[in-house]
Amino acid sequence: MLNGKKLKVDYHLKTAFESGYTNATLSLSKIAKQKIYFNNFHVSYYDLGDDFSVEQTLLNRDQKSVLLTTEIFGDLTGKSYLFLSNEEFEYLTSEIPEGNNPALNFKEEFAKELDNILSAAVITKLSNELSVKMYGDVPVLIDGTSAKIKDVINDDFGEYVKQVYINSISFSFDRDMKIAPRFIWVMDSDRLAEVVEKNGL
Repeated sequence: MLNGKKLKVDYHLKTAFESGYTNATLSLSKIAKQKIYFNNFHVSYYDLGDDFSVEQTLLNRDQKSVLLTTEIFGDLTGKSYLFLSNEEFEYLTSEIPEGNNPALNFKEEFAKELDNILSAAVITKLSNELSVKMYGDVPVLIDGTSAKIKDVINDDFGEYVKQVYINSISFSFDRDMKIAPRFIWVMDSDRLAEVVEKNGL
């Protein structure tokens, strides 16, 4: 990607994601019934493959986590990842009953709906800011994953994308600073550049 074009893409994406994260944070605040912020805003481009590495602390989360993913499709393609430690998962679902049906885990269903709300909040703002059509698929929950975030991204994108754009934050909760879910968005960088140029942004 040429430097001039890249700077233009970066500017519009940063604005769009900040708006999206603000929207998602407001939604999460209503659900959690407390003040929530987003911080550790991180943006970068990465070449995938065997040498793909992410040094930032935000992305290198090693403990076992509950991972929720939402596939993004439409004019832009990518994936969102919501990583919750076991402690964060229990914190967010503490008021959700266990239920008597072993085939239906209400806590997991709540977490998937939460991810759906947060992803939709970001997608709405990205769509408006970038003048594109974007949709989120049904969230998928993977419990007890110990994979590093960079390995998950490489596995999901490495076969068909050479370079990805990663934009990520962590949420911080006013009542408990130990709770800091990671919210990570990964997209095909070439597709992003094409959309920004096509729409004259």
